[in-house]
Amino acid sequence: MKNRVLLIYPAADAGQMDLIPLSLLYIAQPLLDNKINVEIIDQRLEKDFPAVLESRLGSDLICIGISCITGPQIDQVKAIAEFVRPRSRVPIVIGGAHATILPEQTLASDLVDYVVIGAGESPFLNLVMALKDGRPVQGFTQTGSKEAGRMTVNRSPAAAVKTRVIPYSLVRKYGNLSVIPIVSSFGCPRNCSFCAEKVIHPRYVEVPLDDVLTMIKDALQFAPSLINFFDANFLLHTDRTMELFAQCRQNGLFFDAICSSRVDSVLQMEDQTLRDLQQQGIVSIFFGVESGSPRILQLINKQITKEMVIELNRKLQDLGIKPHYSFMAGFPTETKDDFAQTLALIDRLKSDNPRAVIWKLNSYTPYPGTPLYEVALREGFVAPATFEDWSRVHFYTGNYAAPYDLRL
Repeated sequence: MKNRVLLIYPAADAGQMDLIPLSLLYIAQPLLDNKINVEIIDQRLEKDFPAVLESRLGSDLICIGISCITGPQIDQVKAIAEFVRPRSRVPIVIGGAHATILPEQTLASDLVDYVVIGAGESPFLNLVMALKDGRPVQGFTQTGSKEAGRMTVNRSPAAAVKTRVIPYSLVRKYGNLSVIPIVSSFGCPRNCSFCAEKVIHPRYVEVPLDDVLTMIKDALQFAPSLINFFDANFLLHTDRTMELFAQCRQNGLFFDAICSSRVDSVLQMEDQTLRDLQQQGIVSIFFGVESGSPRILQLINKQITKEMVIELNRKLQDLGIKPHYSFMAGFPTETKDDFAQTLALIDRLKSDNPRAVIWKLNSYTPYPGTPLYEVALREGFVAPATFEDWSRVHFYTGNYAAPYDLRL
């Protein structure tokens, strides 16, 4: 009897962030609630991944689900599918950011049987239960399928499945969970023209604080060294953040944490509020600055200035909170002078605040559905024609060269 689902998190490149595969844990819990056996294989942590994968193929499998973001993970998805096909007829389902951005093209691949779009808890559960029972799957919301060569993709929103319990035990076998990500909100209300967040999460949704508190309690059972609040802008609403930490104190939950936010959101905070956040355990804040060029900042609708970044950097230096900054290069129309201004801002930030951390200089990624994508096309970007070809386009890939004239 088929009653098992195998979930796979593919490796990417040497610069990847080795966080636990939270996307797979989210879709796993509804399956567990419905008495489906779930296993997770994280390719990044397996010394002999092919042998492990082959050992987990079996007649009891309903399907294999693979999470995938745009870039090098696609090469691994291709290799995984090509490994599975001669050994098993089990359906292969692709979800995650890339399938959400380009579901039709992803589904068109001979290596893919189904795609799941957006938040996968509900559509993947529906798909798995239908496959288990031998029922038709065409037309399910936020799902793509194909039958007799005909593709059907339904982007309609699916009914929400409330996930407040994260099954960390599925990845516990790899040892201590030193950093555990927790998401307290999905999406972002801002409109940066390069960012795919609005495509992946069209609406900004805050998770109820009671649910966030439950996730924190569960995470702390594993004694992590850090909680990583993985929101796009964890400090967007200060009152909500302070209420969450107040509830943590009331429940005896104390921990160190890192989070992401925006320059303007933190710059407008009172110094005392930031001191309070530091006392609650916030040790570092991550900021996407992207560019030191005023023209590029305007092009990407970042709604910040380099002067604001410099002011924020000094403020955090005085308060003893370590900032992490991320930058990009290769934007459409970017010039040598624009790039030089970015390097100059990086030097300035490190000079003013030696504790500041500068992440690697990422490559701009043209994501379909974003406003800047159309600019990239006009500037000569040639969009990959197949799912597999998108493996070369990714911000974390050191070998990626933007396929249009950067005017540098």
